[in-house]
Amino acid sequence: MKTLFKKPIFIFWIILLLFTITLLATKGLFFGVDFNGGTSFQIVLEEPVSSEQLTKISSVIDKRLNWSGSKDTKVTPSGDQYLVASIAESDPDEIASLKEILLRQGTFEAVLESEVLFSGDEITIIKDPQKGYGFQEIPSSNGAYRWTLPLILTNSATNRFAEMVFHKCVPIGYSNGSEEYDCANTFFFVDRPKDTLIMMDSELYFQEKQVPTALEISSSYIPIEDLFSELTVPYFIVDSNLTDKQLVDLKNNFVNFKKIIISPNVSLSIISSLEDIGYKIILKEKEEGVPWIWTATGLKSVISITEGIANMDVPTMDSSRFQTFTNLTITGQASSYDDAVSRLDYLDLIITSGSLPIAIESISTESISPYLGSSFLNTSLWIGILALITVAIVLFFRYKQIKLVIPILITGTSEILILLGFLSLLSFRLDLAAVAGILATIGTGVDDNIIIIDELLKGRSKNKNEYSSSDSLIRRIKKAFFIMFAAAATTAVTMIPIFGLGLGKLTGFAVTILLGTAIGVFITRPVYAQIAKKIVSKL
Repeated sequence: MKTLFKKPIFIFWIILLLFTITLLATKGLFFGVDFNGGTSFQIVLEEPVSSEQLTKISSVIDKRLNWSGSKDTKVTPSGDQYLVASIAESDPDEIASLKEILLRQGTFEAVLESEVLFSGDEITIIKDPQKGYGFQEIPSSNGAYRWTLPLILTNSATNRFAEMVFHKCVPIGYSNGSEEYDCANTFFFVDRPKDTLIMMDSELYFQEKQVPTALEISSSYIPIEDLFSELTVPYFIVDSNLTDKQLVDLKNNFVNFKKIIISPNVSLSIISSLEDIGYKIILKEKEEGVPWIWTATGLKSVISITEGIANMDVPTMDSSRFQTFTNLTITGQASSYDDAVSRLDYLDLIITSGSLPIAIESISTESISPYLGSSFLNTSLWIGILALITVAIVLFFRYKQIKLVIPILITGTSEILILLGFLSLLSFRLDLAAVAGILATIGTGVDDNIIIIDELLKGRSKNKNEYSSSDSLIRRIKKAFFIMFAAAATTAVTMIPIFGLGLGKLTGFAVTILLGTAIGVFITRPVYAQIAKKIVSKL
């Protein structure tokens, strides 16, 4: 047996097992709503929707709450205007962040001269650092970072973009022998107001007359009127009361606008007047470090196009030198690495999850108690142990060799420990389906080990030396592993579609089965095969 400890797979198995035990002792396991409780979101839509729209909304909400697939979410429609979403999360800061993300309708738009260049459903994000995705510290900026989000446009969006930005630069002179240009700005929005008026108090308006093109470390500004012109919605600057003209306009000239976004210092008398007219008030608080107008309009970045993208060296769009650009990049800046990560992740999530067909009117939250609790986990643990013991007894009567049975118990137990270690490393939350997957993994592990034993013992020759030869045992092990790999491939083909079919409650089962199968086929079952081969060679 001493030679076993010199084999690479055996050494790797022991190291991985020690690492797993350390990880479980220090980080522990994470549990879903079934066992640990969590938070429930009661979501009210602005108006009733069709069943198809409700299905899409449920899918978008599930992606936003659980983009990593590890938080055990469940979204349940109720009627045609309400949804209830539960998540295994109770941290107040995280819940507040998720609530803010849910309230976003999530309509991403790139706008030039009030026309949409492309929208969120016309782009694909490239999450490849080699293509620029990620973060880069800005030199001489006291720890500020630039984030970059590369993307690919659809064919229709590519052509529209090229046509709309064509010659959108103005020559302004020469510098160092080359012509310089003043180019138009593109504005990137999430939930740009379209059917909503905007009202600012005059003090805030004069404070934000110049709008930064990027947050916190921006070196360029644009007039606030340039931003308003991209919105194509009316705006009002008010003092302590509405003027007669403003009141008439609000009463008679904007009947198609039912909502109005107001700044925090708009007086209560104005708010009362607006409510009397019939407007729904949307109060936008000023966030720290973010201009109020950014929050109110959903502005995320302002980027100037370049003369190359504008095809300034091409006389007409019919020219053979006219270029289109499928790959584009959105960039932003933040004062710290954490802020940069937060802003990139937010934009990534909003674009990837898609937009809601109708906005959310309100969200309330409440804590939910666990349905099963620790007693069920203890029961599941004892069921797993009992299953292993029962299998061991059956195998002993079948093979009459305790030496073959004990390694099955050892490698089977190690397989579950390593699986739990990976789940802990991934911060994956165990729900009822995941526990079922773990129990199923015990069964498949024992099945595979029986295949190994049967292949090693099959056709046992009367000539012990012939049977026990190394070549014969290796051939039999290879045959056993061919069977196991075929079974594992079948399992993978069966489980993988679950991730794309919206069967959220089965995700835990699929994850544990796939991880358990991979750990077994590539680690624990090769270890058992080496042990069994050594034992059989001495029978």
